[in-house]
Amino acid sequence: MKRDPLKFILTLPPSVNRLWRMGRGKMYRSKNYDEWRTLSLWQLSCQMRDKTQITGHYRLRLEAVRPDRRKRDLGNLEKAAHDVLVSAEIVEDDSYCQVIELAWVKAGPECVIYLESLDD
Repeated sequence: MKRDPLKFILTLPPSVNRLWRMGRGKMYRSKNYDEWRTLSLWQLSCQMRDKTQITGHYRLRLEAVRPDRRKRDLGNLEKAAHDVLVSAEIVEDDSYCQVIELAWVKAGPECVIYLESLDD
């Protein structure tokens, strides 16, 4: 029996260009990324209460609302979102993702992620 996709609402992920910084010869997560990850992990834990982890192959759809009129690369939002889903243990590993769909939407929450198991 096929399950309905899992749905998660998050704040807008930072661009992949803003995730990491370099200092004193070491790479580290940016303050912005750390703050977003902390908030997102809390948001996901609250929303996971009635859901089960996706194991195996899955499809990810990310819908985001543009925060302003600046040009933005939609693909730059996927990396942080995927990484936090793995950290929250909602998906086993992002290497199991078979389909990624990204879309700008006109209204709604800043970021909505749908996950659908492909192994059911």
